[in-house]
Amino acid sequence: MLENFEAQFMQSPIKEDKSQIGNEEKNLKLEEIKHEVENTCDKLGQSIDERIKETVIMFKANELPTSSSCESHVERGLYTPYVEVSALNEPEERFIDENKAFEKVAKKYNITIDKVKASKIEEAYVEAIKECSQNEETEEYKKWNKENEKLLEKGRNLLEKFYKGRRVDPNIKLQINKGVGYFRIHNGGENYQFIIDKERKISEEEKKIREENIEKYRAEMQEFTDFLKKVYMKKEI
Repeated sequence: MLENFEAQFMQSPIKEDKSQIGNEEKNLKLEEIKHEVENTCDKLGQSIDERIKETVIMFKANELPTSSSCESHVERGLYTPYVEVSALNEPEERFIDENKAFEKVAKKYNITIDKVKASKIEEAYVEAIKECSQNEETEEYKKWNKENEKLLEKGRNLLEKFYKGRRVDPNIKLQINKGVGYFRIHNGGENYQFIIDKERKISEEEKKIREENIEKYRAEMQEFTDFLKKVYMKKEI
């Protein structure tokens, strides 16, 4: 009996130490990701929206690489928060000889290939895409897209676990919207759309309704963020 007691006594602190070390490593990793997010800018030099940063951090911590995000806005952009996920190291070309097609169209319109790719002239971009999309996808792109499929499956599994036993208004409930080479997790239901109000001024009443809805959307996104935190702290590293 004494030997068993001594064995348990000796093993207990070791388990606690391992758990403590594991948590310390996870917290250090979170700090590294936080630093990365704080110093990330988009193509226009804009930093990540303040009220979506923590969510982006937890996506990355759970090995869901993010490519875009938004905290949601009342009068511009999207009316609902979202985080976009895309596999790292996207190949330069989706289709075989894609760059050749863009170069050809760029010469035709007397603009740079970068301007064609950035859709500075919509007709030029559409023409280039129409031409190169007749070719097969490159092997590099196919391989990269398989990684996106794995990420999509992981995102779906996380949402399924998050909503197990929870009932939420369909307009507030988070969902996955799949695109070409990415997916987005967002809420908002029918309000998941770009706001185009440049030609009219919204009333104070309409603005108030949007603000109230946005707070509900953000609250649900925060619930998911807290869930991701728990998932992260429980996993082995």
